[in-house]
Amino acid sequence: MANKSDKMPWKEAFKINVRAIKLLNSKNRLMFPYVTIKALLNTVFSYASLFVTARLIGELAGERRPETLLFWAAFQIISTAVFAIINGVMYHAYEVKATNFWNNLERIEDEKFMSMDYSDVEDQRVRDLRDQIDQNRNWSGWGFSRIQWNFEGLVSNLFSVIGAFAMAAGLIINKVPDESPYAFLNSPFAVLGFLALMIFCASISPFLNGKSMEMSAALADKARFGNRLFGHFNFMRRDPESMVDYRMYNQSEGFLKHYCWVKGETPWFPGGIFDKHNKGVGGLMKIAAVFGEKALMSIIYLFVCLKALGGAFGLGEVTQYVGAVTNFITGFTWTMTLLNNLRVNSKFLKDIFEFLDIPNKMYQGTLTTEKRRDRKYNVEFKDVSFKYPNSERWALRHVFASFEVGTKLAVVGENGSGKSTFIKLLCRLYDPQEGEILLNGVNIKKYRYDEYIAIFSVVFQDYWLMSHKLGQNVAGSCDVNEKRAVKCLEDAGFGERLKELPDGLETWLGKDFDEDGIVVSGGEKQKIAIARALYKDSPFIVLDEPTASLDPLAEAEIYKNFDEIVGDRTAIYISHRLSSCRFCREILVFEDGGIIERGTHDELIDAGGRYKQLWDAQARYYEGEEEIS
Repeated sequence: MANKSDKMPWKEAFKINVRAIKLLNSKNRLMFPYVTIKALLNTVFSYASLFVTARLIGELAGERRPETLLFWAAFQIISTAVFAIINGVMYHAYEVKATNFWNNLERIEDEKFMSMDYSDVEDQRVRDLRDQIDQNRNWSGWGFSRIQWNFEGLVSNLFSVIGAFAMAAGLIINKVPDESPYAFLNSPFAVLGFLALMIFCASISPFLNGKSMEMSAALADKARFGNRLFGHFNFMRRDPESMVDYRMYNQSEGFLKHYCWVKGETPWFPGGIFDKHNKGVGGLMKIAAVFGEKALMSIIYLFVCLKALGGAFGLGEVTQYVGAVTNFITGFTWTMTLLNNLRVNSKFLKDIFEFLDIPNKMYQGTLTTEKRRDRKYNVEFKDVSFKYPNSERWALRHVFASFEVGTKLAVVGENGSGKSTFIKLLCRLYDPQEGEILLNGVNIKKYRYDEYIAIFSVVFQDYWLMSHKLGQNVAGSCDVNEKRAVKCLEDAGFGERLKELPDGLETWLGKDFDEDGIVVSGGEKQKIAIARALYKDSPFIVLDEPTASLDPLAEAEIYKNFDEIVGDRTAIYISHRLSSCRFCREILVFEDGGIIERGTHDELIDAGGRYKQLWDAQARYYEGEEEIS
């Protein structure tokens, strides 16, 4: 990640900003050209209006010819009307594009996150980088968020500077009459002195603002941490799952006060890092920058008034030159400030592109996964060993296993024994470092990745349901085959509950989007998740301890019912409760990353090994379960 206290070379800063603009423009076509045209039209109208106003004032202060006044007044009215129409159309289109722009900002990172190798998704360093990017945007809008603002500001102010330079040229060109006591203003030294003083004062403001901004950006790490603390403790009080603990212990309030008010960790609170920054050197720099701007305006007014007093031009031109030079200074100051902002923001863009440039190392394969109507698939693990990224410990070691479609396979063992890792490798969320996994005799790496994972339906322990309609949750899509969805819900044991719902599949889960939505229990959530797995109709169905929160009897009943509806599909059950797996054709017992026993329930009990030890340790929970079995 970029060090925010170091300055990025201008060449690198421009290069990374151009890349960002191209990327963002590709997601919102013609956004930046449109912004450029809009800024140009605004500048043209602004200076046209200033020019006409100067002509009107000049005429009113001079000859006051009716026909001339009428001409300029009509010109002003017509041009204003025409611009209002053009601006109205442009503004509407601009708002649409701007809205799409902001909506697409996080989508770029989300799409990358969803498309990258799962091993990188779970890598803590990658997650930390993603969190850093989010926090940079949240606490001060650094990163992609500033691209549009910087670009629009730069083009607007550059056009303003160019227009002002053209409008103010007469300030230098028009001479004071030689007989005037202010004729010395015609001297090249006076003109150069005025320009030098003007540039010096114009440079003070952006320089000091830039320094203050650099100091602020250097506080990024502390600001992110404080902002994260504030977000965590402030918003946990709104989380329904933490509401009970919040009321009982008032933890959020206590921690929020401690970190925000006592320790001053939250950046924007009194005593926080930005409070200290604004009260210290950073604040003094901002004050000095404002002083520089005011001093500059005083110099401009003095020079223009002296030349007008000397007879170089009239009152109308005074209005034109004061307005033009004021716009020039404002445009120049903001251009320099925004360029510095662009340079500072480049270090945050570097973090984003570090994330977006993470390569996908998993081979995607080219073979089409065989679509067999008879669902005849054979899976084999051949001497598979695996350890997670950034870990030296083998999660699996020398695993041999094979099973065919229709197999009811149970994977059991204590926590950390390698059960879930076994499934992650089977679904190719990871690739093993040693050995290979075969599907119908072919290494799964050779199959197209998207087609291979499509043959699996998995209900993980930490399954997630959306706050959307029931049918959409089952289908995993906005397009729902209602007959099929109802059948899957009935097979999963949700049929009676479904009949009680007036809106059926159209019922919203949760109350996030519909006050009439339902709040389902843990067991009901689990049944909906199983229905979703059934709806996908994949040859392989995996239950990775999704019922861990239920009691043993309830889990056994769900597994028994599920086994009856799996049909000819391969079902793999992972559970640390052995009673739920007695109906399986084969049981794999994992320990320390390896398979130490395999066989049926009765075979493993008779063998008197590790499985029997685990069974005996849990047997007291299974009393009365025979009625279910």
